[in-house]
Amino acid sequence: MAANRSSHASLVVAISAAVSVTAAVSVTACASRPYHRADTRPGVQIITSEQIARSGASTAWDVLKREAPTLTLRDTRGGRPASAGRRGRSSIVLQDAPLVVLDGVRLTDFRALDGIPAATILTISVYNGIEGTTYYGTNAVSGVIVIQTKDGADRE
Repeated sequence: MAANRSSHASLVVAISAAVSVTAAVSVTACASRPYHRADTRPGVQIITSEQIARSGASTAWDVLKREAPTLTLRDTRGGRPASAGRRGRSSIVLQDAPLVVLDGVRLTDFRALDGIPAATILTISVYNGIEGTTYYGTNAVSGVIVIQTKDGADRE
């Protein structure tokens, strides 16, 4: 008879705890404003209050016309907002105006941008269609304009 031999194998597992500390990342280009990590997301343009002040614009509509190259903004002959859309391919059937969110509240009409004084704006974030639908749903296929005012920032 053969003897039953049992072999015992041992498994040694080494566990090491890795601790990573993330700090604020700031990259500065020559003679430019500092870009923070949140500013570098593809598909999002951030317009700061400093840029707004340098632009000399008087309303949010003027700021976007001067500082947001991804948007096509047209005025009527009287100088009032007529149409808003994104550059590139568009649809003649669908609404092409981007969503406008002011201090967390969706505005029903983009023409309200003409009534928002530029001096009261803290930041404007312009999301492209893909980023817009990610954060604001399928109605944001033409993009989203998110405006945070200086007064609205105090409420958060």
